[in-house]
Amino acid sequence: MKQQFSARKFARSSTLHLLALVVTALYLIPMLYIIMVALTPKGENTATGLPSHFAWSNFADSMQASDFPLFFLNSTIVTLISTVCQVILSCMAGYALAKMPIRGSKYILFGLIALLVIPPEVIMVPLFVILTHIPLIGGNDIFGSGGAGLMDTYTAMILPHLASALGIFLMRQFYLDLPDELGQSARVDGAGEFRIFAQIYTPLALPAVSVVTVLAFQSAWNDFLWPLVTVKSNEMRTLQLGLAVFYQENSTQWNLLMAAVILMTIPIILIFLYGQRFFTDGISAGAVKQ
Repeated sequence: MKQQFSARKFARSSTLHLLALVVTALYLIPMLYIIMVALTPKGENTATGLPSHFAWSNFADSMQASDFPLFFLNSTIVTLISTVCQVILSCMAGYALAKMPIRGSKYILFGLIALLVIPPEVIMVPLFVILTHIPLIGGNDIFGSGGAGLMDTYTAMILPHLASALGIFLMRQFYLDLPDELGQSARVDGAGEFRIFAQIYTPLALPAVSVVTVLAFQSAWNDFLWPLVTVKSNEMRTLQLGLAVFYQENSTQWNLLMAAVILMTIPIILIFLYGQRFFTDGISAGAVKQ
């Protein structure tokens, strides 16, 4: 009986490992193809096989094809401000919903869960109209007409990323898992609510903070559709919009395009590697206690 149980356990484990390898291959094959195209010399067709030699100069050429240093600066400004603000607001809102006696907090939680299933594209038109018609900004009159409002500014690109329903929900679940006795003891010692939040609970919530940071950074860095709607001038373009310089009417510089794509993924990979030790704990926070 024991041998049969061991055999079943081994078969189940082997099946799961095989399935994991298949899923990994499905992700790796497109990435390997992107790398191969990025290293293909100009004029060669990657559909016929491997390149004759690796053109490492494609990475430097892709960054010199347009104003990519300016695009990189714009993306960095938007991403860093968005990430910092979203992490702070997610922590504060999550703590308030988990540890403070807020009337109607359950309904607020239900609202957050409902927001998780709403695609960002649904709110894009209303948000565009609001930012375009802000009074006395961007050439608008007191009624919000006549100008461009906040369009073509850093503010317009940052605002949609300032708060995240998913980030608030994750932080709320993690704070909910921490013992209430910590806050009660601190209150007895005379600590204020903000000090309890900042110095007692939040240091214990670093796994969840790491997850929210990675998700916020990735969302802002990879955002293409919203900057496409709000940005008009070349000086305000982000890296995602800068990729359009490789697309021409009759042809596309695929080798330079893929080289630029690889370079753009490096910041995301680095921040994920930095926070990966917290990622598993943070993403599973609140799975038991509700």
